[in-house]
Amino acid sequence: MEKTAKAKNITINRSILWVVIAGAFALGIFLGRGTWLFDAGQDERAVQRALSGEEFAFIRPTITEAKPDLRKIRELKPFRYKVDALIKEKLDSDEATAVSVYFRDLDNGNWFGIRENEKFSPESQLKIPILIAYFKLSETNPLVLRKKIFYRGVGGPFEPYYLRSPKPLESGKEYTVNELLFRMTAYGDNSAYALLLANLPPAYLHRTSRDLYMNYDPEKKEDSLTLSAYASYFRVLFNASYLNEEMSEKALRYLAHSVFRNGMAAGIPTEISLASKAGERIIPAPDADGKPSEVLQLHEFGIIYHAERPFLLGITAQGDDFSSLARVIRDITGLVYAEVDQQSGSNKP
Repeated sequence: MEKTAKAKNITINRSILWVVIAGAFALGIFLGRGTWLFDAGQDERAVQRALSGEEFAFIRPTITEAKPDLRKIRELKPFRYKVDALIKEKLDSDEATAVSVYFRDLDNGNWFGIRENEKFSPESQLKIPILIAYFKLSETNPLVLRKKIFYRGVGGPFEPYYLRSPKPLESGKEYTVNELLFRMTAYGDNSAYALLLANLPPAYLHRTSRDLYMNYDPEKKEDSLTLSAYASYFRVLFNASYLNEEMSEKALRYLAHSVFRNGMAAGIPTEISLASKAGERIIPAPDADGKPSEVLQLHEFGIIYHAERPFLLGITAQGDDFSSLARVIRDITGLVYAEVDQQSGSNKP
């Protein structure tokens, strides 16, 4: 009897053990399915940190729900003349040779521009439409973000001089699409950009441009966009009007982790959130004698999340020194933020 009882206990204990193991396995699968976005190793933990915090913190629905009376705030008084005056100072001091600005109040849509129809080559800024295209594809095929792409060590189509990635891709390593999107957006990694562009389904980038009514052909390197047109990409993310809320939020969170801090980020208080993308371009420009020369261009677009009145700002600056151009972007951003902050403060009881 005693032996029989012991045998039964052993059988029961083994059964319980198998149940526990099976349960742990099932739980692991469940948790794995819930966190598949970040299963590509140590670097992808940076992506996970980018998505931590509030469920929605960067798209319009969150702001309008949190501040139901936001739309009652009166329109900003015109201050374009102040920006014009600052630009003149920058041009007179040779900090820049040309500056363009686009501003939009994301609460009521009021905007102004200074040479906002001046076209620029957005080759380095193509990263935003690629980000949008992949996240749009993931809405119907979420597995696309888990796809791994092997990096053979071949660089991107253009190597930045000023905006270099702090964590370049490692040759001979695989990266998930999701991690490449984060690196491309937050680090400005051109190798990640090249891999993503090469693996995007044919014509999908064109579809995104067509869906957003962008008069731009990404295959034509000589094609260009205006500041106001490019700003549309940020507006559709903020309004979650093209991507769903989850993907719009995710895209803006990636943009909020930009490592470039010398431009717009340097012109606003550190506690204010900023979702931005900077780009550079070196333009061949022979001098009057026909000798080789070049013009440097630095541009940055971003949504600045002022507590009372979030706004969109786009700035391009041309000159002969990237550090000076970054200061121009910083100072213009600082002026615009101070004006918005002062006027918004006047609305408080």
